[in-house]
Amino acid sequence: MKNNDFAMCLSADLFRLKKLKSVIVALILMALLILLTFAVCWIGSNLISRVDVVESADGDLGGVIVDENGNAGISQEEKTAMIAMFDEMNENSLMASGSIASIEFFVMIIVCIFVGKDFSNGTVRLNVSRGANRTHIFFSKWLTAAILVTFYSVFALVMCGILYSFKNSGTFRAHDFGVLMRCFSLELLVNLSIMSVFLMIAFLCRSSGSSLGVSIGLWLVLEIAMSVISTVVEISGGATEWMMFMPLQQMSVAISTAKLTATELCAVIIMPLVYMGASIGIGLGTFLKRDVK
Repeated sequence: MKNNDFAMCLSADLFRLKKLKSVIVALILMALLILLTFAVCWIGSNLISRVDVVESADGDLGGVIVDENGNAGISQEEKTAMIAMFDEMNENSLMASGSIASIEFFVMIIVCIFVGKDFSNGTVRLNVSRGANRTHIFFSKWLTAAILVTFYSVFALVMCGILYSFKNSGTFRAHDFGVLMRCFSLELLVNLSIMSVFLMIAFLCRSSGSSLGVSIGLWLVLEIAMSVISTVVEISGGATEWMMFMPLQQMSVAISTAKLTATELCAVIIMPLVYMGASIGIGLGTFLKRDVK
């Protein structure tokens, strides 16, 4: 076994990944999602700024404040509050760059296609038959997917930063930058954890179609189940803190700009590492033991 086996595997995987059209398509779709999110903030802020302020209301029409001529308007306090709300949405969109771009969803699709295609066309079987180390093959694909996640995360952060600057009120301070870096790091960790789960599924299924079906099915089941459970628990007055420890629920903690509690830090740092380690262990373990056909 040569010392550069892993480097050769990684180089080949990165080359094949660059050839996937889905990588570029996902990048374009992420850019559109980010642009749409900020456009909502901009349009909402512009519309509110154009609404007339009613200094002295003579009455109301269906709950809407009207002036002496019957024209609808809002008070100055309400207008200021609504503009501030859209400004806050603009800043929150920057902090949640990894979330609004739906990186985890697009990476799920790409990983399933990438790994499944290598199994289907015999690339993995050929590498194994030539004596390539299976551990090198697995971690080469994991690192390739991790590089993709990191690239998408940086792209989303840079694009959100550029769009945020268009409506920035000039109040972005050093503390805000620290929060931004914290959110970015936690979102990246969560996305790497989720990517590891879908990579495990791809190695278990060993085909693009079946791995995509299982991954999307798991995604939908968890989203629907957590939504239903959350609603039922809240109605019954139960605690919902445990939900932040679930794989797809940790992003809501990662994008939070508030000071995180010890429980939240555990959910967004320790649990992603646990899911990542378990997924890598299961995926690598089965790949080492099963025959490649």
